Amino acid sequence: MTPIPQLFAQAENDWNLSSLCQDLTSAKQQISGKPKQLTPLEITCLRGLLCGYSPSEIAAAINREVRGLRVDLSRGLYRYIEVLTNRPFNTLKDWREVADWLAKANYKHNLSTLNLQNNDSLIKIVDISLEGSVNLCVIDLKVRNIGNQVAFLKNAQFLFHHVWVLKSWVLPEVQKYELAYPAAPPMSVQRSRPVLPSFDYPVTLPANFNFDIPLPLNFVKNNYLNTETEIIHLENIKISQCVSCNDVDRFTFTLFLPNSEQQLSSQEHSPYLIRTSYIYHFKLELIYDEDNKYIQSSDLIILLEPKYPENIETREFLIESDSQLSNEMKKWSQQNLEFLTEIAKIKSVMSSSLNSLIKIAVR
Repeated sequence: MTPIPQLFAQAENDWNLSSLCQDLTSAKQQISGKPKQLTPLEITCLRGLLCGYSPSEIAAAINREVRGLRVDLSRGLYRYIEVLTNRPFNTLKDWREVADWLAKANYKHNLSTLNLQNNDSLIKIVDISLEGSVNLCVIDLKVRNIGNQVAFLKNAQFLFHHVWVLKSWVLPEVQKYELAYPAAPPMSVQRSRPVLPSFDYPVTLPANFNFDIPLPLNFVKNNYLNTETEIIHLENIKISQCVSCNDVDRFTFTLFLPNSEQQLSSQEHSPYLIRTSYIYHFKLELIYDEDNKYIQSSDLIILLEPKYPENIETREFLIESDSQLSNEMKKWSQQNLEFLTEIAKIKSVMSSSLNSLIKIAVR
């Protein structure tokens, strides 16, 4: 593997990279007691961190597994930086401290000597996670302004690429079969940072738009960053977030569906309740300043449904092929399985309830 300067080229302009790499090599040799050089991966990660990219973003850029990369950083580069900056061992735990520590150690060029645009703002999505439940999905968004002017976030666009409809059913207790798979239990999710969100924006998602007709291609190209994936629907939310230069902000979007009436099966002798759930595949795009700047999230996929009298654990999505349940439910089960298998292949951030359901379906 070789460094990827085209991805993190700004590090060459902002930092004395040659001297820094040489000194980090000495720190590595001091720790290991062997004449080891910085690896290409370590140099690439260093460039990315100096440019303000998180380990998750670096891992995505170089096609590495993010957990493994975090372990590599913790065992290697972070420890070298502690030695280089005369810090106690194992005190560098947050990737955001890397640039700050090395700047204080005078490895960053004097800004007055560089040809930089000092009158601009630049928003980066530092982290995005999906929390909440199957009825209320919370998008927890953390952004950072790495520019030199205040950024004013004005709009959030939800760009929908696909929607899948799942059918589940609720049987009377006496008619339940042991062969039926249980539905996915909701998973508790902890926030990654103890920082309170500055604001929450409620978003009601539609459940009745036409899933199969994309927006006109010229409209997409003229208005949105992503022009390769079809956009079948968009939701525009007015927001108002102000992020100072070299500062961070955290805010949330709470997504939910309108309440839905109960559906009862048409079987006269063995009626059962029918439930509808929706899986949304979309990107979140933030528009800021004079409506001329955009930043887009990675792919997000969530499982969402209206608030039903019972919770998701009491319903069933999948059955065995030899089950004695109705042909209608077998058809829904097969369709649900095909959808979940297809969704499992998409590289994205998924809600915990969807992840749980996929683990049951795709084994």
